[in-house]
Amino acid sequence: MVLDKEGFNQWAAQYDQTVAQTQADSQYPFAGYDAVLQAIETIVAAKPQPEVLDAGFGTGVLTRRLAGRGARITGFDFALAMVETVRRQLPQALLFAHDFNDGWPAVLAEKQFDFIVSTYALHHLSVAGQIAWIQKMLSHLKPGGRVLIGDVAFDNAAALYACRDQAGERWDAEEIYLTREQLESVFAQQLQWRRCSFCAALMSFGAD
Repeated sequence: MVLDKEGFNQWAAQYDQTVAQTQADSQYPFAGYDAVLQAIETIVAAKPQPEVLDAGFGTGVLTRRLAGRGARITGFDFALAMVETVRRQLPQALLFAHDFNDGWPAVLAEKQFDFIVSTYALHHLSVAGQIAWIQKMLSHLKPGGRVLIGDVAFDNAAALYACRDQAGERWDAEEIYLTREQLESVFAQQLQWRRCSFCAALMSFGAD
């Protein structure tokens, strides 16, 4: 399913319901969604009042949870309807519209964070684009900071193909999912990998 900005704006109202139903059925793509968010929340909440960038925050489920745990939130999403909705819910946060395809936001050029989180968003980029964004995120971490990415992801290509075959018509061929093998070939010792379901993982990266 290809969704442009307008498509996401229209889907925003149904997104959380779609996530909940797919997760309840233990189906691709959102099986393990809550486990991903809980893992990120636990890591972030261990640091008092961290500076957090939520990149591609969508309907703001994780954004609100992190703010509720004391995080100081900056965030962006390319769907203006989602930005406006979450901004009303979190007026203290710095939230703005931005597209991953436009590169690192100029307003954050000199900014560094304790955590940069991104959930179910980077897969709209190519593999090379996702890796480039992870590298850019790493360059905007404070000492000891981490990039935390939760998404559909697989240990290797065989696992990805098995999920694709099982999902059948539900498989979204327009989304690009990373594998542990791909990431380890680039990030070596920087990567920590936590499987959250057969089709979801938390990918954690620390700066060198």
